[in-house]
Amino acid sequence: MNIPKLDPSKRHREYDSYSDELRSEVVRGWLFSKKNHRQLDEEVLGLDRNISRGYQSMGILHFLGLKADFHGIFQAISESQVIGLLKADEQDFSSVISFLERGRSAINIKALIETETAEIAKSRTDTSVARNERILNAEKRPKRQRVYSYTYQRNPDIVVEALHRAEGFCENCKNPAPFKRASDGTPFLEVHHIRSLSDGGEDTLENVVALCPNCHREKHYG
Repeated sequence: MNIPKLDPSKRHREYDSYSDELRSEVVRGWLFSKKNHRQLDEEVLGLDRNISRGYQSMGILHFLGLKADFHGIFQAISESQVIGLLKADEQDFSSVISFLERGRSAINIKALIETETAEIAKSRTDTSVARNERILNAEKRPKRQRVYSYTYQRNPDIVVEALHRAEGFCENCKNPAPFKRASDGTPFLEVHHIRSLSDGGEDTLENVVALCPNCHREKHYG
């Protein structure tokens, strides 16, 4: 494939303002998706897109020479293939490659949640004084961690039919849905598998129940 020409800018203020981890995610977002600068500012850098207007991620990308021609260019190609292509190109993509190679290892989101749960349990055994001392010395911006997870492709007809069956009322506590969705005005209930899919449960109407968020959390954690 024809790889566009790098066109780096000399302005580095935005680039210098962020960690390598965040720069890496901005680069990935620009090369492998169709997310625009405003979306990257919000989803990666944690900014209000209406205030930043995408200028922060744009500054990072432009400093590296990744302008409009590179937007989403590698959507259908794996990171490993892209790294190979960039290494073989006559241009110097070393900075871009370093960001793609950075943090390629990911942890399972289930393992991350289990670790966090264990750490919270451990924190509960400590005193409030000790916790507040650690809080004072803790990083204000948490480290971003790439994670992966597996999910099931659920039958949308079962989801819709279960919600239709519930008629806006939680099938556990029998109370009305706590609010309506802003997107379409429908009552907000969540469809829960009685026997989880991961435990061999079936994706059938007999194995699902429409729950309010509170009852749904109780089914998982109560």
